[in-house]
Amino acid sequence: MLEDVFEQFLQRRYPQLPSKVLAELKQEFLYNSGADLHQRNHAFHLKLSKGISKTWKDDTGKQHFGHFYPIAYDDISQNEFQVVNQFTIIGKSKRIPDLIILVNGLPLVLFEFKNLFSQDATVEAAYNQVQHYTYQIPQLFEYNALTVVSDGQTTLHGMYSSGLEWFAAWKSIDGREVVGNGFALETLIRGLLVPERLLQYVRHYILHEPDKGQLIKKGAKYHQFFGIQ
Repeated sequence: MLEDVFEQFLQRRYPQLPSKVLAELKQEFLYNSGADLHQRNHAFHLKLSKGISKTWKDDTGKQHFGHFYPIAYDDISQNEFQVVNQFTIIGKSKRIPDLIILVNGLPLVLFEFKNLFSQDATVEAAYNQVQHYTYQIPQLFEYNALTVVSDGQTTLHGMYSSGLEWFAAWKSIDGREVVGNGFALETLIRGLLVPERLLQYVRHYILHEPDKGQLIKKGAKYHQFFGIQ
């Protein structure tokens, strides 16, 4: 993540906080506990969607309480959106994902593209690359909400931890008209990744469900999202 960008957001959003408390809040948001990647992703998603409650005392000893969010869901203009390509990440090895959407410095959306004009370029190859990333640069996926794989013709969205069979096309821009094949990437961008809709999806349409001792991360498909909206 971009720590300085996230810290600047907290300062803008919560100017009343003493610097020491703000530093503690930043640490609580960015440090994720858990024995494995899925647990750490779950821990972060709870903070991302539900926020954090915090108490502190001022210099006079008076007790204060607040509830804080890493995203301004009620005022989109207070958030900083960045779309970054060729973002270098060093983990077990150095990797450069194709495209990342950061909100307040938090890398919430990952794109992996394959070249449409290469015969080896398939959406399966893009998906497999993401799976390699989870081992090579796992720290990126602690903060990941949504993953997109595309070969230029087929574009699918899903959860990084899901099998490819659970990835799906986003087939509507307005929730009323279904768009046919051929415009899958544009439909996903205009139908889901505009700021207001992306934040709605991140906050309300992703969950981690316990299943036989494991956490299964699930995200809504387009008809579920629009039906509830």
